[in-house]
Amino acid sequence: MASSVKKQVKAMMGLLVYARSKMEYNEARSTMKELLGGDETHPLYNTFLENWDNSQEEWVSYLRGNVPHLTNNTNNRIESKWGKIKDVIKGTSSIDELVTTLITLQEYAEDQYIAEYHRVGSRPRGPDEDPELAALGMQISPFAFRLVAEQHGLATRSNTHYNVELLSPGKAIVTSSSSGVTYEVNVEVRHDIANFCCTFGEDSH
Repeated sequence: MASSVKKQVKAMMGLLVYARSKMEYNEARSTMKELLGGDETHPLYNTFLENWDNSQEEWVSYLRGNVPHLTNNTNNRIESKWGKIKDVIKGTSSIDELVTTLITLQEYAEDQYIAEYHRVGSRPRGPDEDPELAALGMQISPFAFRLVAEQHGLATRSNTHYNVELLSPGKAIVTSSSSGVTYEVNVEVRHDIANFCCTFGEDSH
């Protein structure tokens, strides 16, 4: 086979791999057969039919959902991963030991990443992120943080407004106009604390 024909056949194989429809695949296959002289008994064409054409769903793009793989769809990926694994494990270890070692290394890497992510100052703070909430978020659970953040937002917004209804002496109903939540407040508690502080201050002189 002439060198120029080999290059053209190789190009057709690429078109077969990345065919986006059955029509594209059939056209590329027909063109490849023409390059081989239209001979269906040609050894290369026979090999293609016996080993590739009958398993299109395993390697033709449109039958694989057109999943992109950035042209890196060869065994090079596997060889590359094995090369990296060989750098951190012993070749004389058993399969059980190798699996255990790999799992341990993965868990260690994940722990290192999480520790670095949560380290204060390790990630940029958004312009609208409250520093108090950011610091608190490092210490409590996501569920608790959401509860605190919701109340914090209501309390610190510029348009926060409460309606106060005085009841019996020492009692008041406070309603948030933003959330509609109503609170019953004992105003005497704060009053008693203030009186205690004043009395303690006077007696200490």
